Amino acid sequence: MNRYGLIVALLSLLLAACSGTRNYSDGEAFRSDSRYSRDFSVAPVPVCEAARRVLLRDGYIVDAGAGERITGAKEFQVDDNQQAQLRLYVNCSVRALGSTLFVTATEEHFDIKTSRKSTSLGIPLLFPISVSNSSEVDAQVKVRGEMVRDKDFYERFYRGVNQELSR
Repeated sequence: MNRYGLIVALLSLLLAACSGTRNYSDGEAFRSDSRYSRDFSVAPVPVCEAARRVLLRDGYIVDAGAGERITGAKEFQVDDNQQAQLRLYVNCSVRALGSTLFVTATEEHFDIKTSRKSTSLGIPLLFPISVSNSSEVDAQVKVRGEMVRDKDFYERFYRGVNQELSR
């Protein structure tokens, strides 16, 4: 193989290695990460109720959770055709001397797409009049989403829960 052929082969291998689908599960080590959980010396029910109040006071729409699970969502208008949504998933769990509050947040971005639909009905030879109908439909299309990893975001949430517990 000549020098040019070797360079082309190496470049092809590099491109093939970079273009594969990323497998995100390979990076999961299942280590404890302090940003996603906080221990409290209070039972799970009051901790979850404090978390619910924090979300409600900050304008989140809170779904009725089953037991000690809460989901809260807040929407943001980015511009005329773009929206974002912040969603928090909260779980309260019993531990030996109190409870653990687990929180995961996701941020999703949506574009508003307008689709036009038109229909026409008529029989040209027998019935020369046709009836037509057209409509426009707006739909949200998710363009990206990811988990919130910012430690300060979670710290602000835990501070709010602590403030609610002290009231």
